[in-house]
Amino acid sequence: MKILLTGKDGQVGYALHKKLASLGEVIATDRHELNLEKSDAISVFVEKVKPDIIINAAAYTNVNKAESEIELAHKINAEAPRVLAEKAFQLNIPII
Repeated sequence: MKILLTGKDGQVGYALHKKLASLGEVIATDRHELNLEKSDAISVFVEKVKPDIIINAAAYTNVNKAESEIELAHKINAEAPRVLAEKAFQLNIPII
């Protein structure tokens, strides 16, 4: 099984990365490997990787900065998950 995991450096992603290894190949990404600010980049990356499942553990979590970086927080917490979900639907794979 090929698992695409976003947010590998966050608390949830870090914990999941270790646990998921026993289930198959884990393609774990951080903000440098997969820029969640760019919808097109997300689509291309998912098409290239062709995962069997997507686990999105990435998030913009700096609450204080989010008030001044509204657009960035929205891209990462709303637009990126939408694009990931659309790609999962197109590929007929689950997303968490």
